[in-house]
Amino acid sequence: MADHLYIGCNAHVAAIRVETGEEVWRTRLQGALLATSGQDTTVLEHEGRVYAGVNGHLYCLDATTGAILWHNDLPNMGHNDVTLSIGGHSVQFVAKHTHTHT
Repeated sequence: MADHLYIGCNAHVAAIRVETGEEVWRTRLQGALLATSGQDTTVLEHEGRVYAGVNGHLYCLDATTGAILWHNDLPNMGHNDVTLSIGGHSVQFVAKHTHTHT
């Protein structure tokens, strides 16, 4: 939905209303039981669906409700961050850095 921002964090995906910051829905990605605090959750919205990757698992959620439509545990691919690409758009984590300004 054009008025929602989709975020992923610690094996959760949430839809946030852009105009108000209000949380519309939040979904726990149940199959990613190995996700720990600080685990990246990649999200990508496309044609009314939100695709999420976390800890070697891939999910498809309904963008309106957050309901999990399907889950693939990507057997034999490991448990790392999941890079997503669809419709000419992609999301990936290249490096993680912490910067401190003094």
